[in-house]
Amino acid sequence: MVSRRFKIIFLFLASSIVLAKGEKLLGDTDGTWNYLGYNGYAGNVIMNSLTGSSYFYWLFNAINGNIFSDSLPLVIWIWGGPGCSGDMAMMYDNIGPFILNSNGQPVANPLTWTNNYHVMTIDHPLGTGFSLANAKSDFANSTTSASNALYNFLVKLAQKYPTWFNRDLYFFGESYAGHWIPGIAYKIISENNSPSPLFHFNLKGIGIGDPWIDPATQGNYSGYAYSNSYIDKEELQIIQSYEQSMSKALNESQLLKAHQDWSYILDLTQKYSGGFNIYNVREFTQLNSTLYANWLNLNTTKIMLHAPLNVTWVDCSDPVYNNLVTDMMITVGNLLPYIIDNIKVLIWNGQDDFMVNTLSTENMLNSLKWTGISNLINSNKIAWKVNGSIAGYVINYQTLTYALLLKAGHMGSHDQPANARDMINRFINNQGWK
Repeated sequence: MVSRRFKIIFLFLASSIVLAKGEKLLGDTDGTWNYLGYNGYAGNVIMNSLTGSSYFYWLFNAINGNIFSDSLPLVIWIWGGPGCSGDMAMMYDNIGPFILNSNGQPVANPLTWTNNYHVMTIDHPLGTGFSLANAKSDFANSTTSASNALYNFLVKLAQKYPTWFNRDLYFFGESYAGHWIPGIAYKIISENNSPSPLFHFNLKGIGIGDPWIDPATQGNYSGYAYSNSYIDKEELQIIQSYEQSMSKALNESQLLKAHQDWSYILDLTQKYSGGFNIYNVREFTQLNSTLYANWLNLNTTKIMLHAPLNVTWVDCSDPVYNNLVTDMMITVGNLLPYIIDNIKVLIWNGQDDFMVNTLSTENMLNSLKWTGISNLINSNKIAWKVNGSIAGYVINYQTLTYALLLKAGHMGSHDQPANARDMINRFINNQGWK
């Protein structure tokens, strides 16, 4: 999650992106881009011709690859929030071919995923990043509505550029992508299995880091906080009282109340800890997105990416978040068994994340109604090594893999870029973990 960065860190951010008053977006704006020797496609694709609402995507050609003629896999990355832009993730999470240095200048990224794959990020849902939601009805209010809109966008893009999707397809993301990716994977698999799909996507697998999937099992923070000495016994009792209130609200479908309790639990624990970063407990400073906003808001950047010049890019959209507050308290764990039975699934968690901590993710896995879950839980732990050093621990059964990423927080690919890339390569290429 870059979990809106779950609303707690960036309450000061500006709201969603709209077209300037009176301006009309007449058609798709996407086209080629070339920068620092890297290239691809980017721009907005109209989804509602009446309002001009559109999805923004940013495609990076694999280095030495050609998405129009080769067969390399396509990896699609979606960030969390809800309402946080994947454009920043391409640089901050070391996924794209360039990153920003301390002066905010793009420099080559030797650990880019584009060494091996074509990579695309999508500002999802509408209203996020450079994606436009120009009418209230265009904002998603559930994982289902967001997944339907994203599927329609993918179909439209595949019809425009069919060779892009005549290859193996993977979805990866983190945080609230724990909702977004199961949602789109379930939609694609269901449509693929229907008599007449609009387009058959060769979806091979999904991977989600530190995923917010099931509030009922992942909203219990007190045990993790107390066992790591972030709270004392008195504070433990206070946190537990709010967890009980949240659980009661979830059981009674009082989703706004559940969200309020959940937010307060996080605020209170952060206060009791002395102000640790809930996305990485080893840190007591918060992520600053200014460098990324400055670069993405340059007119030269927008022109290169065929993004609307009148749009002010922000990393996370308040209107998108606010429209999905109740969705945050609804589980998508019920979608996973069907997905796991059809494609391979990787779930990983950073050791130092508090927002979606390892204990909560393991509780979520234990609750899955999948026939093979007991086999996964009881499988032998593998010490996964990269260049001779332990990068984490992995358990696997059939098509489901769970990995613990050591010395990493909520954004594991930022904290451990080499190990995260190794994890992705092993998963995609079925290389095993020993």
